[in-house]
Amino acid sequence: MSLKWSLKAALLTAGLIAAGYYFGTMCGRVQSAYVLLIPPSRPLLVVLVRLLLSIGMVAVAAGVVASLFRPIWIGFIAFALSAAAMLLGWGYSTPRALLAVAYALSGIAYCQMVHQELRRRVDFTVRVVAEGQALLLVALLAIAMAGFYLSYSRQVQSEGFSIPERYRNRIADEVSNRIASAVPEMFREAIRTAAHQQLQGLLSDQFGRTVKPVERYIPVVAAALLLLPLLAAAYVLTWVPIMVLWVVVLALRLLRVVKVTTETILVRRLVIS
Repeated sequence: MSLKWSLKAALLTAGLIAAGYYFGTMCGRVQSAYVLLIPPSRPLLVVLVRLLLSIGMVAVAAGVVASLFRPIWIGFIAFALSAAAMLLGWGYSTPRALLAVAYALSGIAYCQMVHQELRRRVDFTVRVVAEGQALLLVALLAIAMAGFYLSYSRQVQSEGFSIPERYRNRIADEVSNRIASAVPEMFREAIRTAAHQQLQGLLSDQFGRTVKPVERYIPVVAAALLLLPLLAAAYVLTWVPIMVLWVVVLALRLLRVVKVTTETILVRRLVIS
């Protein structure tokens, strides 16, 4: 391996490391997204869209590394460095370190899959690189949702499940205003205040006691409710990383960072002498 090759490989590895770091920062955002669940809001949608964007960036960078790095162990090192960057962007903890290991193993498995498939083909196409990306996307989504579940589960265990205060205020305001509108105006303000206080207590105390027996299942349900639409969106948008990867490969060829070569292989066959 020449110095020129090493510099180009380092540049491509840097792209995978940057994508891993951004994915880690978005996992950090997603793990605290439970505060945005009730009610679902535009900030939650923005966080999920940015998570999908980070996963797409990892998919594109992973496709470039998996298809170009030979011998294959160099690609394994690139994914290990990307996993370390993901953990750096997310913040260290033992569960996150385990998820970073899962990220590295997913990348290594994808790299191995692409390597084996390219060895069976006689011509390089981006489609070959993209065929294994569905499993990689699912693995990345599962890692992000695992982080969300662990964080939400700790919050529920320590503080219990409750309706967010801003949502309680909104409900109490709306209901108390409707109640107050049905009484004479001279009593309206007192009725509104009393109804608002009663509803606040009902929504906080009574609701908490009602959901207490099943609150340990709430983080699992919430993670599943987030994962399912994300999987659907990733399936529908699978073509986007493939298209971007095709453009990246074309740009790398035009910039003479990579080139297409023809190799001759020897085969052994049994024939009649």
